[in-house]
Amino acid sequence: MTKIGRLADTPAASPATRRTIHAEWYAGQSVAALGRPAGITQFGVNHVVLAPGARSALRHWHEHEDEFVFVLEGALTLIDDAGEHALIAGDYAGFSAGAANAHHLANFSDAPARYLAIGARHVGVESVHYPDDPEIGVATVERDAGGERIG
Repeated sequence: MTKIGRLADTPAASPATRRTIHAEWYAGQSVAALGRPAGITQFGVNHVVLAPGARSALRHWHEHEDEFVFVLEGALTLIDDAGEHALIAGDYAGFSAGAANAHHLANFSDAPARYLAIGARHVGVESVHYPDDPEIGVATVERDAGGERIG
């Protein structure tokens, strides 16, 4: 069944975080989940807005889940193991599952930036590596066949 939605009608929230390091990075983040309302279970689609100074996450990489970002508006900096990479509207980046290249996005500009974040929802156990946070290190996530987190 086809499900149609409108971004303006999709609630956005600042994601809750259990992270203790750099918690201030996430205060300027707003995420609207677009995949779930559309009935998508095999991958996630999120519309993300980062205010100036905000970051997408701690630098991380996934063992079993691909990730993809597409910049819609503004300027972002992709920070990965190779350094910093400028991204502007129309640019995109992909992160292959299993590639040990920790990454995140930062908004160092003076205006909000918007992007789409698309990622696989691996059924079963997934390990996410956070090399900059010794408290987390490697986090384990488990998903059921519908893409929902278990536990």
